[in-house]
Order: sequence, then C-alpha cells, then structure tokens
Amino acid sequence: MTNSYHPLVDSLRRAAELGPVYDMPVRDSEQSGWVNALSLFQEDDQRLQDIVAALGKAFLGTENQHLAASGFIIAYLTRVVYPLIAQYVLENRVIDVSLGNLEFHTKGQGFDATALGQPRFAALPDDPDASHFDTEIVPDEAALYARLKEQLFDANFGLLIPALCRSARASEKISWNAVAASCAHVFYWLYELTDRKEDVMRHAEGLFTDETSPMYQQVRMELLEHEGKKGYFARRAGCCLYWKVREDDIYCAGCVILSDKEQDTRFRKLIVAQT
Repeated sequence: MTNSYHPLVDSLRRAAELGPVYDMPVRDSEQSGWVNALSLFQEDDQRLQDIVAALGKAFLGTENQHLAASGFIIAYLTRVVYPLIAQYVLENRVIDVSLGNLEFHTKGQGFDATALGQPRFAALPDDPDASHFDTEIVPDEAALYARLKEQLFDANFGLLIPALCRSARASEKISWNAVAASCAHVFYWLYELTDRKEDVMRHAEGLFTDETSPMYQQVRMELLEHEGKKGYFARRAGCCLYWKVREDDIYCAGCVILSDKEQDTRFRKLIVAQT
C-alpha cells in the first residue's frame, strides 16, 4: 500500500509536524525485507536474541544482556508509543499497533524502519472519517480509552515483554518501567509542544491512576512552574536503566533513584532550557 491520502496517514502527518517520532508510515508492499512483529516476537526466539545482542554491541558497546534488552525496548517504545499516544490525545484515534499489524524492515542484524501493516484505527462516532473502511467506531470515550489499553498492553507489550524475557533475558520489571517512562515522556512533550494542555493532563492522569492499567502508580505527573513558565513532569516509581545506555551516563530527570528535591532542580533546568 502506498502512502496516498488516508485519514490515519493524514492525521499522523499532522502529528509529525511536532517531530518525526510522532509519525508512523505504512509498509510499502513493493519493498522487500519486511518482517512481521508477531512472527519475530512469538515464533523466532533465536533471531530475537541475536537482534538484541547485535544492538547491544553495535550501539551500546555492551554484551550485558539486561542492558541490551533495555536498549532494545527503549528504541522500540519510541517507534510505537509516541505516535499511538499522540493520536489518542490529539485526534481521538487509537492506532492498531497490535504485533500482527506491525512490520520491521531488516538491515543486517537489525532494523532500520518500523511501519504499520494496515492503517487501521478506532475512533468515536463523530470522527470526520467515521465511515472509512479502516475505521472501527467505538461508542464513547471510555471505550476508546479501553481500546488504547488493549493496543498498548494486551496486543503489544503484554506479548513483547515476555518474549524479551524468554529469549534475551530482559527484566520484566525494568521493561515495564521503561514502558511507563516512555508514556510519561510523550505526555511531557505533548504538553510542551501543543496547546492541548488540559487534554494532555487529563489523559495522563487517567492512565497513571487507573487501577486496571499496568501503568497504575508507576508515574506521578506534576505541573511545575518556574520563572513564569510551566512544565509537566514525571516522577517515576521505577528505573528503566536508560541512564545505563546513554553516552553521558546521567539519570533521567524524574528517576526514582533521585530525591524529589534533586528532581525539582532538574525539572527547573529543563523549563529554562525549553524557554
């Protein structure tokens, strides 16, 4: 399928005006080298192990399997969570990011692109493209939120993380910490980059205070004001090991390892830097 006009492709392009991480292309059916995510994560443990190990050596300079797996899931999260949450908050749409609908383009022992197999999405009855054949209509906002959780957890990370634990010795706890951190990063940036601040905070609060969500109490999102400007920051309940895979070896600003006082200091620096 080509990326000619399609309602989801169009709304993803709008989100991409905020930055390329908010976009997700549709697989080019005429291009070879694509592998389905469900096949990779459910049917080929050895290949997944080799891919994670290669990423650890090539990009992180480590043979530590835990760190390599953390690096893999952090990279994967950026490709999936940013467009998914941005579409939900900004467009009231939930992309089908189930593993069966995700494709990776292979390059050597790794991947150089992530794409949707088909541009399917769930939307509310008043969506301007409600009649499109790739649109699944859900009755209300509660149902749309339920679909978000289904796509994010049941159809994706609930399958991916056990596969990484099984084949690449990933830590289940740290992997879920990374999911929480990535979700929080998206809300932070959407607050920073858009004028939909109330919507951003409402949806973040809903996700992190929902007792039925794996993200429950994993993050405390707080609004902080400094020098006349506000930022929406995450205090995290668990470490994702991102500081171990960064070149500068620095903790995330909201890392659980840091005290609230040190987090506040770093948050204020971020506010100044964004001015």
